[in-house]
Amino acid sequence: MLRVAVLTGTALMMIALAATVQAASEAQLAQIEQRAAKAAKTAAGEYAKDLLDAAMASIAEAKINIAAGKEKLAARQLELAEIQLSAADAKAAEKELLEKVAIRRSELKKLEARLERFRQGEEN
Repeated sequence: MLRVAVLTGTALMMIALAATVQAASEAQLAQIEQRAAKAAKTAAGEYAKDLLDAAMASIAEAKINIAAGKEKLAARQLELAEIQLSAADAKAAEKELLEKVAIRRSELKKLEARLERFRQGEEN
């Protein structure tokens, strides 16, 4: 009788632990989904759509694995999605900076040409 009670208690603890792990995974999933939705509305959505799409695919796979009780695999997919979202942010920031550099370079060339004309007496 004691053995049955111990086994039942152990089984209940394992079920409770599994429920806790699944709840944590679902909370992390919701957080990453929010991050992806926000990123899609920023420069990352324009400049790094490929990485955002990959992150969304990883999130979808994580959902499937959570539903199937494959917590380790779901955690890896969520980690991959986080990395993909970070890469998308970095790629977007890089593209934005490159655009700013190109604009500044153009402004610089115009000013240099104006300065050269001034030196040659073409401007007052």
